[in-house]
Amino acid sequence: MDSLTLRDEAAAEWLAHIADMLGAEAHGMLTRHPDGTQTLISRGHEESAALAYRDHYSRLDPLASLLAIRPAGRALILDTDNHPAYLAQRELMDGYIRPNGIRHVAAARWQLPDGSLRLLGFQRFAGAAPFSVDQGRELDKLIHHWRIGNAMPQPLGFDDSGAGARRRNCDIAAQLPTPLVVVDAHLSVIWANLAALEENGELWSGLRKHASRSRGEEMLLRPLRQLVLESLRGRCEAEALIETSGAAGTWVAIASPLIGKPGLALLRLTAVHGQPRGLRARLQRLYHLTAAEAELAAMLTQGDSLERIAEQRQVALETVRAQLKSVFRKTGAHRQGELVSWVVKLARA
Repeated sequence: MDSLTLRDEAAAEWLAHIADMLGAEAHGMLTRHPDGTQTLISRGHEESAALAYRDHYSRLDPLASLLAIRPAGRALILDTDNHPAYLAQRELMDGYIRPNGIRHVAAARWQLPDGSLRLLGFQRFAGAAPFSVDQGRELDKLIHHWRIGNAMPQPLGFDDSGAGARRRNCDIAAQLPTPLVVVDAHLSVIWANLAALEENGELWSGLRKHASRSRGEEMLLRPLRQLVLESLRGRCEAEALIETSGAAGTWVAIASPLIGKPGLALLRLTAVHGQPRGLRARLQRLYHLTAAEAELAAMLTQGDSLERIAEQRQVALETVRAQLKSVFRKTGAHRQGELVSWVVKLARA
């Protein structure tokens, strides 16, 4: 894909974050500029497929016209296999939608001050659950805050203590129910949103302390510190599963370096319980599994046989066996026990 500007990189970070919140398996943002050119930020699809969409199939996609009759920024949820506007576009369906497994779509659009049009699409593949109405409302809220505020909060001097400050900093990070903190390499908290400030438990107690952490708290926070260092050194997003003895037991921690703020990372912490779809997507990245392989692992923990899984997914038994072999090959002998342990916890979430 074409190289991204800093503004594009910030948009890509927030696209990935929103996709994570929605449990999407792929996503993209197409920007149509006033001069007729188009740019695309895409994740979850092969680069060749993304370029084919930007250069050809986007002109056949009825999504823009379907969104045009809705208020700017309002989300639309659809099923490509059942929507008449998509079924009427046979070239699009046969050449792009079906070969890439796109089944469920949550989308929104709005116009920028310079006249450019932004089209956002979040996708789940065939066999996945559709997006819910509540997730459509959530996407509305996320898009609203993206449009009126900064996509990435400024960590220094960012104050949520007063009503005036909350209005001035009306951005997605401050409003999200997911605990978010900005930290340095020593896990000193520079900024935290309201959800993080309201969290209890040993992990949060240790994280909010600076110079007065006990030895036990330092041991508990060591995986988080390693995660942040990995993210800052590699200038990339990094993930880990953090286990505590508190009621919320296990957390998925995701660290992302802040663009334009060297040495600072945005740390997202999500409790394992209650978020099975999103966690399957995270397990894909943690173990480099495909969506089908992660789903297979989850179904096995629920007691389904390979034959039953093949029947439910309408694929050949040999396909399921090949996916299982791929899971073992990717995890390696030293991580298979770890994978099984976390997938069992996922199945109980």
